[in-house]
Amino acid sequence: MCRMFGFRSAVPSRAHRSLVEAENAVSAQSVRHPDGWGIGWVTDDDAYVVKSTNAAHASQRFQRASERLMSHTFVVHVRRATVGVVDHVNAHPFRFGRWLFAHNGTVFDFERMGPWIESRIAERFQPLILGDTDSERLFYWLLTRLHEAGLDPAGRTESSADAVAVVVRTALLELDGVARALGAERPIVNVLLTDGRLLVAHRAGMPLLLSTQKRFCADFHTCPEPSKVCMEAVRPEGVPVNHLIVASERIGDAENRWEAMADGSTVWLRSDFTLALHEPPAGWEAPVLPEGYRSSG
Repeated sequence: MCRMFGFRSAVPSRAHRSLVEAENAVSAQSVRHPDGWGIGWVTDDDAYVVKSTNAAHASQRFQRASERLMSHTFVVHVRRATVGVVDHVNAHPFRFGRWLFAHNGTVFDFERMGPWIESRIAERFQPLILGDTDSERLFYWLLTRLHEAGLDPAGRTESSADAVAVVVRTALLELDGVARALGAERPIVNVLLTDGRLLVAHRAGMPLLLSTQKRFCADFHTCPEPSKVCMEAVRPEGVPVNHLIVASERIGDAENRWEAMADGSTVWLRSDFTLALHEPPAGWEAPVLPEGYRSSG
């Protein structure tokens, strides 16, 4: 099972504590997910990625990058491979233009589902697929869907976060329906997508948590403070926040208040820092990881 970390803040910050120093930091998670790592960030008007095939916890490069990089947006991933070999080009996050993308999960029965996805990737993206993972193909298929919806697939022009969230959610739910129709195992598709202004997270099949508060509050469930963000209070209209962290596992429990996203839900952060949520579809049942199968991503 891979692990993801997404961060978006109103002010540029370093992610070093979450990546290296905090309780259950991403580097610690890489002990069980040693097949490569990647850090993506946005500076000025472009996205950048540094990757490696070694384990983050044993990498001085990961340590140095986490210490030096400062941004308002990070996407970090540590990989445990199944679909695709351990190779630099298969490490996440994937980048195109300003878009950064990470996936925790697996598109199962890839001998059938892979051709279905590939046949729907725009011709302009086909030469850019360098690796052999389900995740990279999933990324370029989602960019194709953005383009078909009239949004900028390079992320240079600012897109409506609401529109991007709908495209991502609709596509991933469609993928689930196709797998069902083909009699394939349902895909596990937890994803993060950002252009440095908006951030979209979708959960399907694996845990995914978010935090908008830096300090743990013992009275969290009873406090009447109106500025507190609770998942049950978030709706498509949105609520204001100063930052958003999305992660596969809790990091720094003593500092961050974590809330679990419901399986089948989609959360997105707009450029004006309002947080919005689409709840799971009616009747949604979470995909189940087949016994003995490790998720890729």
